[in-house]
Amino acid sequence: MMDLSYLNARIRAWKGELLTRGAYDGLIAAEGVQSLINRLKETNYARDIEIAAARYEDAREIVEGGLKGSLAKAFNELWKYAQPQTRVLLRAIFSLWEVYNLKAIVRARINGIPPDDSISVLIPAGEMDESALKELNQQKDVQEVIKLLHTWGSPYARPIKDVIEQYLRERQLIIIELALDRFVHAYCLSLAVGNSINGEIIKRFIRDRIDSINISMLLKLSGENISPTNTVDYFLEGGERIGKDKFLKLARSKNRHELLRNLVGSLKDKHWKELIGATEPENAFFMEEQLEELLSQQACRLAIIEPLSIALALCFIYKKIREIKNLRLILRAKIFEIPAIEVKRFLIV
Repeated sequence: MMDLSYLNARIRAWKGELLTRGAYDGLIAAEGVQSLINRLKETNYARDIEIAAARYEDAREIVEGGLKGSLAKAFNELWKYAQPQTRVLLRAIFSLWEVYNLKAIVRARINGIPPDDSISVLIPAGEMDESALKELNQQKDVQEVIKLLHTWGSPYARPIKDVIEQYLRERQLIIIELALDRFVHAYCLSLAVGNSINGEIIKRFIRDRIDSINISMLLKLSGENISPTNTVDYFLEGGERIGKDKFLKLARSKNRHELLRNLVGSLKDKHWKELIGATEPENAFFMEEQLEELLSQQACRLAIIEPLSIALALCFIYKKIREIKNLRLILRAKIFEIPAIEVKRFLIV
């Protein structure tokens, strides 16, 4: 088993710096964005906010820049303190967020969302640092995104290029998203070779994500009247809970209500059953985020069971990203004057 003792000691220190419930309450209580900035300067985000303040004048950009800087720093430090063997596993984890960024950029270009608006949801990770994301996000369309990726020698150019003609014919975003998902999950599973505990943890993590994507896909397809012959095109291989036959059967559900009921009946894992069983059909839009949180909880439980493993790094990454999402939610609440009670409703600590 690879030695992760030094890296994990660093991670435990970083986890101790994550915001507490009390800190969140203070940030939520801040009156306006400038007050939020002042309160963030009293936390471990102080240095990141100061750096962002030297680059930007707008208060919103200062907060966004500080949050991105903090997340990028966390990922860079993980990489810096990891040994070469560990970096192979970290690359598998970071790759998933690289694809998250690419999907968000492609979605924004297709839907005509201005770069200044779409940049705020991107997460600097792996080779997709802030400057790379900014340049990608400035491209005018999907074809330009492909060209830039190809120029960089990025492996992500190929899966998008392979389906671009089909996308241009059918104009379905899901075609590009599935191509990226198939590529990155196969790639990540290829990195997690061998039977070591760390390799098994990464494989389990990837397979859980595949199941999560297949469930989210079923919810997206519900009510779309897609013919049975085409449904299989939307299935992602490699999961453990939902095989191809089960996916096709679930896809035949008459509506979202029936789909959720059939999903609960087909899954054995109690945590997954409870989450899906508690979801109302009209709130199924939030399922993808809820499943992501479930994967986070599983990773953190595993970090307790296997404290010397890569699970601790995985748990920390999830928690750090969750913290950034929470802070972005608080920022938007200040901008759009959303009541504190509503913010607390969507906050996950």
